[in-house]
Amino acid sequence: MTKQKFLNLSILSLLVLALLGGCSILGGKKAMEAKREAEKQEMIEIVESEEAKNVFKDLIKQESSTAFEKDSKIETYSVDLNSLEFSPMGGIMVTLYINGDEKLTLTTTLKQDEEKLYHSSYVISEELSKILE
Repeated sequence: MTKQKFLNLSILSLLVLALLGGCSILGGKKAMEAKREAEKQEMIEIVESEEAKNVFKDLIKQESSTAFEKDSKIETYSVDLNSLEFSPMGGIMVTLYINGDEKLTLTTTLKQDEEKLYHSSYVISEELSKILE
């Protein structure tokens, strides 16, 4: 084999390896995206469950005992599905919008033990805190 043929074969081999490596990276990226989407769907199913809704309502009623009653300062809440993340300490971090207002937020971590869902810690936005005073 001549030196030129060897060089051409070497370059061709490197190009094929680079192409195969690129394909495997793209395949790995697609698998990671699919896994993230499955995890997101699982989180949505959990936070939209009746058990989670009860946890959220109980939490809100801790802050306002008249929540969800007629003429209450808190009439409704909704879950910000875009805010869902797995907490590094376990559970799902969730942001709730109060009365449909994105400035009135309550952010909590929803956790599960062997028997039930519960919230661990939570933070209330300054705006929500003001209307609860």
